[in-house]
Amino acid sequence: MLDTDRLDPYVLWVLEKNGWTPERVFPQSAAWTAEIERLGHPPFDYGVQVLRSLGGLRFREYHPRSYQKLVQGWRERGLPPERWPKAADIRRSCEAALSALQRLGLDPDRYNGATFTFDALDAARDEEVVLDLGLAQKAIGKPLYPIGTVEPDGLVFTAPDHGIYVLFNDGIFSSGRCVEEFLHILFLRGHQPEEVYHID
Repeated sequence: MLDTDRLDPYVLWVLEKNGWTPERVFPQSAAWTAEIERLGHPPFDYGVQVLRSLGGLRFREYHPRSYQKLVQGWRERGLPPERWPKAADIRRSCEAALSALQRLGLDPDRYNGATFTFDALDAARDEEVVLDLGLAQKAIGKPLYPIGTVEPDGLVFTAPDHGIYVLFNDGIFSSGRCVEEFLHILFLRGHQPEEVYHID
């Protein structure tokens, strides 16, 4: 359901590295859809499409230069390599990202790291951690369907017009007109969500 022609090549690489393919069908999508409806979220087409294609995927992506910056900081503090904290996972992740960016001919400094999920069921179960969903739907003027989570402490919803909204305990952000734009807002520098509601 994602339009890969609209996706930045690095963002597409991140998706594929984390298990997404254009043909992917989340095996639990029907069960999750039924449970999410039982929790009070009537399904609509786009929300179900997102769940079917991306459901269950989890992402913890570092800025591509995170490990280099850690090493630079340790060197500046005078720590010899044998005393550097263990950060093997960060090193492996960053090396893979830098290699992919080099292969794609892209500048690593154009990209952010991001931690998020397409765990719609978690979002549906945890909605009490953000502002009232009825208030959010009234403020936006559209029904919302849970599709995932984003750090720190945000729940991600979509609307029937494909818009993506991130709810926090004190506000709502419009985070793209579709999932592709949402992913760009997460990863591409210079792409920012727009605050559409805030509790004063």
